[in-house]
Amino acid sequence: MLDVLRDNAQSWIVKLLFAVIVIVFVFWGVGSFTGDRDGVLAIVNDEPILINDFIRAYETTAQNVREQNPDLTAADLREMQFRQQIFNQLLNSTLLLQKSRELGLQVSRSELQREITQLPAFLREDNQFDPELYQGILRAHHLTPAEFERDFQNNLLMQKMEEYVALPSRPNPREVQDFFNYIRSQAKVDYLKVSWSDFEEDLEISQEDIEAHYRENQSRFMVPEKIKISYLQLTPRALAPMQDVSSDEIEEYYRANLAEYTTPEEVRASHILVTLAQDASQDEQDEAKEKITAISARLQDGEDFAELAMEHSQCPSASQGGDLGTFGRGRMVPEFEDAVFNLEAGEISEPVKTQFGWHIIKLHEYIPEGTQELDEVRASIRMELGADKAMDELADIMDDILEILLTGGTLDEAAQRLNLDTRTTDFFSMQDGPRDLDLPSTAINQLFNMTISEVTETPVMIEQGYVFAEKIDARDAKVRDLEEVQDDIVNTLTRQKAMEMARERAAEYLASINEDDMEGDINASLESSSAFDRQGFIPGLGMSPDIALAAFAAGEGQWLPEVYRIGNGYVIARVSEIILPDPEKFEQEKDQWVEHFAQMQKQQAFQSFVNMLRNQARIRILRPDIIDS
Repeated sequence: MLDVLRDNAQSWIVKLLFAVIVIVFVFWGVGSFTGDRDGVLAIVNDEPILINDFIRAYETTAQNVREQNPDLTAADLREMQFRQQIFNQLLNSTLLLQKSRELGLQVSRSELQREITQLPAFLREDNQFDPELYQGILRAHHLTPAEFERDFQNNLLMQKMEEYVALPSRPNPREVQDFFNYIRSQAKVDYLKVSWSDFEEDLEISQEDIEAHYRENQSRFMVPEKIKISYLQLTPRALAPMQDVSSDEIEEYYRANLAEYTTPEEVRASHILVTLAQDASQDEQDEAKEKITAISARLQDGEDFAELAMEHSQCPSASQGGDLGTFGRGRMVPEFEDAVFNLEAGEISEPVKTQFGWHIIKLHEYIPEGTQELDEVRASIRMELGADKAMDELADIMDDILEILLTGGTLDEAAQRLNLDTRTTDFFSMQDGPRDLDLPSTAINQLFNMTISEVTETPVMIEQGYVFAEKIDARDAKVRDLEEVQDDIVNTLTRQKAMEMARERAAEYLASINEDDMEGDINASLESSSAFDRQGFIPGLGMSPDIALAAFAAGEGQWLPEVYRIGNGYVIARVSEIILPDPEKFEQEKDQWVEHFAQMQKQQAFQSFVNMLRNQARIRILRPDIIDS
């Protein structure tokens, strides 16, 4: 049958057959790119949410998120359930717009014009609206004025809905002060830490224990089944180099988006922090000043900054030697910013006092403000514009590949005829997936169920495009030999048993305090934390939200009711002090806290309203695979 189809590929019968197949693909959502993007994702109260709108929202938001977090991977986005978040935003927007129409809320043309002409992005240096700048920026972002104005009008309408639902209300002053006290309260604990390393040397792991652990945990030592695939990736970026992009187009894009290529001045710095509460007593202030002065003297004597930071800094950055990374102006409090931007590279500051305590700052690098020249970014702009043009060709390329495959051609033949390149992965497991190709779990399962040399019958949807894949090799699952994993088993059992011994010892200490009144014997071994808040970072113990929660629930002088696990052992702890914020500080900041509390109440009211709309709505999701992949 395949030979007949191949021999008569140009006949009207095959063309008709192929047309029917493509129509089926479009309607079942696994066919041409255009068909998918124009389809319906969900229906909300008889109103559709289009796949095209979802993809546009996803791509725009993902690009913005990546600009803020360059190290963010596709796996990170999946873990954040990013697609579900975008869908929820579209769903909420649809419901709110439907309700606004029901209530008769509107945004007039004059309101829309007034708001757009006041947006800073569209203003000249004299703060006047520039129609040419407006058109240029929209073109650079691939938007027509009609599309932008529709979206902006909907945003304004949703703002009106929020104002309608969350009417301004004056919070109860007592509630606001209670909220202030809750947020600003701090605690200190005395603690006894029992580390697993205290018991490590006393342990011997028998061969019998090793073999038993090996037998009982076969799945841990399993080398999973792995496969290798050849694939043809069809994304705008993969096809961008094939597109014709003129120098004029590149220059126009550069001029319209010049702000993207301008970087503000930045610094890369580290610091050592000795924390100090804003309402600290004079003795505490003197103690902190004395400590930071001593650290400063050691630095002047040539001691290593990073080592002193790890030893003495009370900032979470201590574990990285005080490294704060790179930052620009406006990110730090004014006193810190003034100090760091006045240092020379390699210079260490005198002690600097801020609202958080005392700092010593080391400047590693100063990066001046600058604008990248067009030639520096020409290649990236060409790729961006090429990707946009490739988007329009994806549908035709998809259809051509489908025709070749459905008439008996191979994946390599399809690539060669269309001047594309196939790639080959390393072996990968079902759990990990291919390293350089982000496939949804449903597609990976499909690949593992295929036979060698089989090609995916339909394209696999990935972020911003599609993939055709051929399974070319496979390795069966097997259990690693005991000799390979014996050392790992010994380390695992040693730590497990030592951690259990640490827990038991800590529990004994706590029981002796509660039952035998041996608190005096314990006191000599206690360490004391600095003040911490409800977020749970406890100096000396790290992130310990369970301890923080229990400490704020207990009274001063009380031992916490259980032992708590930390990274390398267990602790018991006693509340040494609960520090309430200064009432005068509340009076100074009262207006800000009232406004903050009122805003929080509005957000809660608005969210409750949205939840009510969702509960009452008729929602049908037609393509859950797009949202969940």
